[in-house]
Amino acid sequence: MGYKLGDQVTVDFTTHNPFTGNIQDGDVLPTCAVYEDTVDIPMLTPLVVRRVGAGGLGDYRVNFSVSEANGFEVGKTYNVVVAATVAGVTAKARILAFTVEAVPVHYRV
Repeated sequence: MGYKLGDQVTVDFTTHNPFTGNIQDGDVLPTCAVYEDTVDIPMLTPLVVRRVGAGGLGDYRVNFSVSEANGFEVGKTYNVVVAATVAGVTAKARILAFTVEAVPVHYRV
């Protein structure tokens, strides 16, 4: 998947009880970090927001801008990683990997 500079990224993820598998809210608000592929220090830590409304249990959203101001560069690859604690158990997952392209594939005609 590719984005271009100036794009807005919105990614959803869900949390589950590790003992039952049922969808469940985190014990606290999950966290998010964006890493450049070969760098071990997060370049960005976007706010995680719990989705509300019908069926919002365990539903979260991360939103950030792919901008030079946020440290993104054309030709580099990035990973979006979230961490959540549910029922006392902490887990992490990569929810998105993408490359910043001059003209991303999904924009080409």
